[in-house]
Amino acid sequence: MSAEIRLAALCDHALVGQDGKVSLMGIFRNISVTGLPAQHPRMFVVAILGLEVGAHTVRVRLLKPDGAQAMPNPPEISVHAVAGQDVNVIVELNNMSFTTYGVHRFELDVDGSAVGGLPVVIVQMQQPAQGRRTN
Repeated sequence: MSAEIRLAALCDHALVGQDGKVSLMGIFRNISVTGLPAQHPRMFVVAILGLEVGAHTVRVRLLKPDGAQAMPNPPEISVHAVAGQDVNVIVELNNMSFTTYGVHRFELDVDGSAVGGLPVVIVQMQQPAQGRRTN
């Protein structure tokens, strides 16, 4: 089985037009939080895959910096690849919880085999410096 990631991104919103084109808005790699645990209200994991013709199962896992699973029930999507066309995979994730800082990784599996991933870095937001007030 051959699978290739042609494009992968995290973004604030994604959609597929009637012509099959994927539109991405607000692409990011870092999430700044004030403290832990933190929730990110909404994000999309988007992948455009080159797959062999036929039915496939795509699973998106989130791994913590130590390699442990961060999502107890990773989303799985059934897709069907046709000759000469890439497969669009768009996964909406709501209220994602992060309990550790550092580089997390969204892993893409196709038919049970890892094909690649996408990092997301959780960083602590810097507090604004307290300026001195003068009278």
